[in-house]
Formats: sequence, structure tokens, C-alpha cells
Amino acid sequence: MMKTNFSLYTLIAFVLLFFNNFKSQEKRALNYQNDDVIQTIGIGLVQLVKTDKDIVLYTDKSLSHIKIKKAQPGKDIIPLLNKADYGILFFSCVEKNDKFYKVVTSKNNYAYIKPSENYLFYSWKDFLEDQITSIETKDPKKNPPREAINGKILDIKNWKSDDEIEVLKIQGTWLQVKNITRNNQIFWIEWRSNDQLKIYLNLLM
Repeated sequence: MMKTNFSLYTLIAFVLLFFNNFKSQEKRALNYQNDDVIQTIGIGLVQLVKTDKDIVLYTDKSLSHIKIKKAQPGKDIIPLLNKADYGILFFSCVEKNDKFYKVVTSKNNYAYIKPSENYLFYSWKDFLEDQITSIETKDPKKNPPREAINGKILDIKNWKSDDEIEVLKIQGTWLQVKNITRNNQIFWIEWRSNDQLKIYLNLLM
């Protein structure tokens, strides 16, 4: 009886493992911004410049073992920002040097990419200052625009996600920005909390 039960438990465990592996390989429908899925924003972003190029993922820092030769966004790797038809494909990077980028592939999962002319790395400071065209708070009640860091809440009339925004200053977890669309109104907003974004990032105009 004990042997029969052991075999049954082994079979059940095998079936569950197979199902979980199959499910993890299913392609996920991606949004434009997917930080809620990967749940870490890292030290910056790695951009695939030519989005039609293959993404080769490695298992180790020495890049001696290929994990996936043609990684598919949504299946093998989750981009933080995804709009490939507009040349927007950015991956969260947690570690880098001149030999590798360590990128987030999904929650608590990582792989390595070989630096080349097909990839550009942006620190968060450079990305926020030079790449974004607009931002929007994820929670207007908990993270509204303010006149200063932790200061008085500002009421920006008809603020929209495609308003043209210029980042003036980055101070820790806060941004000072100018809303060019709304009479150049200047305000502060918290952009991150620990390893999570508190704003939506727009690169399109």
C-alpha cells in the first residue's frame, strides 16, 4: 500500500510540474508598461534598438551557455516598456558591466544579454531626463502632483497622459517636472518607491 501511494504521489507531482512548465511557456499578452508583472525596475533599462533583431539570452555572466537563442517578448522575457512597432522595447536591468547585462525576464527570474550595437543602456536618471515625453501618476489620490517634495497638493486642470512633460530635476524618489501643455506648470511627483514605479512612462507623442 505504501509503495502504491508513493507512486501515485510521484505521478501527481510529475503532472503538476509538467503543467506549470507548460503554463510558464505560454505567451503573455503584454501591455505598453509591464512593471506590475516583473515587479523590479533595477538600476536602469536596456533597449533593443532594432526590435526585429533576435534576443539571445544566456544563463551565466560568462555568457558561455545560451539559454534561448530567439527569446520572444511575452513568452521568454517581459519588457518593462513594450511598443516594438514604434521601436520601443526596454528591459529592466539589475546589473551590468562591459561584458554583460543582467536583465529581468519575469518576476524573480533573470538572464544575461551580451552588449552590442543592438543594445543601449540607460541609467534611470538618463532615461527620465532624456527619453520620456510624458508621465502620469498611477494613483492620483496617493501620489498627486505637489508644489514641493511632500508639499501642498496641486490641482492641475485636465492633466492628461499625453501632456508634454519635461523633467527638470531628479531628487531621490521625486521628480520636478514642467507640464508644457498646461502653461508650463511646475510640480513635484514621486516616481518610485523602493523597486516599484509610481508613475506611467510615455515615450510617444
